[in-house]
Parts: sequence; structure tokens; C-alpha cells
Amino acid sequence: MKFGEPSPNATSTHSSKDSNLMFLVIPGNPGVIEYYEKFMETLYLANGKKIPVWGISHTGHVSTKHMDGTVKISTGRLTNETSLEQQVQHKLLFIKAHIPRHTRLILVSHSIGCFINLRLLPHLGKQSYYNFFLFPTIERLSSSFAGRIICAFSPFFFLIRWLLLTLVFLLSFLSTRIQSGIIRTYFGRSVVDECILRATTSIFDTSCVDYSFTLGQEELKVVKELDKDLVEKHIDRISFYYGWNDHWCPIEFGYNMKRHFPSADVRFCENKIEHAFVLRFSDKMAAIVNEWFHRIYNAKTERRTVQNGQNKTNTSETIHNVTLYENGESEDVFRVEKKFQNKLL
Repeated sequence: MKFGEPSPNATSTHSSKDSNLMFLVIPGNPGVIEYYEKFMETLYLANGKKIPVWGISHTGHVSTKHMDGTVKISTGRLTNETSLEQQVQHKLLFIKAHIPRHTRLILVSHSIGCFINLRLLPHLGKQSYYNFFLFPTIERLSSSFAGRIICAFSPFFFLIRWLLLTLVFLLSFLSTRIQSGIIRTYFGRSVVDECILRATTSIFDTSCVDYSFTLGQEELKVVKELDKDLVEKHIDRISFYYGWNDHWCPIEFGYNMKRHFPSADVRFCENKIEHAFVLRFSDKMAAIVNEWFHRIYNAKTERRTVQNGQNKTNTSETIHNVTLYENGESEDVFRVEKKFQNKLL
């Protein structure tokens, strides 16, 4: 999914704030980027359509019949599309194939997308400008409230999977209108965005649900202790957002993150935004990320300006010294002048 296009040519970062930047959204599970359409569009409009906002679904999570008009990429040798590692490779292939190298990426990831994002960073190098981890499930997933409940039912996963796939198979024969009606009934009186309806109906496909279910199983096995070394290496380019009542990523994890890395940019939600923010809080979350990004960007720009000023001062002093020598004054004369000035001070 795309809003806007990146600049085709590299430009000086000093000449334009937005020319080389792009937001790239990495979803949670299920990894259907259409769930994030309103969030992405709001973020795009908030920046006056100057910074492109792109998003990429997880491979295997979107039915091919719903992919018309979207970017398709070859996954090459990615034979096990349910694997978290293969999802990392899928995102890396997408970036290399479709995003110019000079484009600086502002990665906005959600839930398990943060785990994928974290694994991407060593491969992106300087192309990664900054990273926002929203409700990040990057550690001890099985010890979270929701994780413990799911693990308790692990002996019955085969049966649950069979029942789920059977239900989806039966629902897939219904018309889109009836499917949308079922979804609206599930949400009750809540206003449901059209993108949520489209995203949900797009996964009324047994293969997509199977991929999502299997990925969820692997998450519980793989997402264990926090990779502190990897986080520490990139801590100056990551901001974390934790929810107050998040059953997948408890707020205690945020406190621990701040304890392990005192300099980390960690925020705690004050707006009662749910873990699955795309269902009801896309506008609010986009506004938070946008304000956050501009604060960080302005701070970076200010530091760069100060550094450039210091470099100019040092360069000016060097030129002055060279000019003295070119005018025929010896090094000894220069030393005497400096010594005399020091005495006056």
C-alpha cells in the first residue's frame, strides 16, 4: 500500500526536510497492511503529502485475489513463509527491490512487526533514519497475559486450528456483503472503518488464516528474552510506545526497557489506546507518531547545525593560521603572538 512516491534522485539533506524521507509501516499479526490504511493516510496528510507513507503486508497473509493494484514481489527461495525469519527477509527484499537506496526510512512497526523491524536494522545501515516501535512484542511474549492464556491451550492447537480453518472455509462462500455484516455485528455499535472491513474480508481465506495462525505459534516460541545487544546497538534510533492495559506487551516491559537503557526514548500511553489501535484509534496514533517524529527530527537538525557551526569555527582558525604563514610570517612569530595573547588573558 502506497501514499506518495519517494524522490527519484538523491538530494542534500540540508536542502529539503522531506525530500529523501519515507515512512514504512510494518504490521502486526495478521499482517494485512490494509488494516493500517487510515493510519497511513492520516500520517501522509499530516505532513502535507510531502513524505511518502508505504506499508507492506506479511508474505502469505493476503489472498492473491485481493492483491490487484498492490506491489507484488518475488520471495525467491522463501519456502517457509510462516517463519519469522522469512518475514524479515521478505521485508528486506521489498526494500531493496522497490525503495531507492538514497531514501531514508522512518520505520513504524506494530506488535510483532517491531520484532521484524529490530531484525532488519543490521541490514539497513544508514538507510534506517529512525524507528517507532508501537506496542512492541519483542520480548517474553509467552509470559504476557494473552500469551499465558494461549499457551494454556497449546495441547489443543491442532483442534483449534482445524475448527478455525473450517469456519473460515465456510465463511468464504458467503458474499462480501454478508461477510461485512458479520464483521459489523462483531464490533457492535462501534464505528468500523471501511478499510477494516476490507482487510478482514480479505483474510476469509484458509491459506491466509493458516499462515497467520502458524506465525502466531512461532512467535510464542521465538520471542523470548530481549536481545539487549541488538537493542543497545540501535537504541539512539528507536522510540518505544507502551500501552497501559496491553495484554500482549505489559507496561512492566516498558519500565524494564527504561531500566536497562536509561537513555531510551520510551513513552507510555495516556489515551487508553488499545494494542490493536487500527480498529478504533488510527487517527490518534498517527497524530502521536507525527508529533513524535517532528520533535526528533528537529532535535537532530539542531544538533547537526551546532556541529556544523563548530566545524566552521575550526576551519576558520585553520585558514587564519595558514594565511599567516602565506604572508611570510614564520612559525616562531605566530608562537610569540599566541604566547603574548595568553599573558594578556
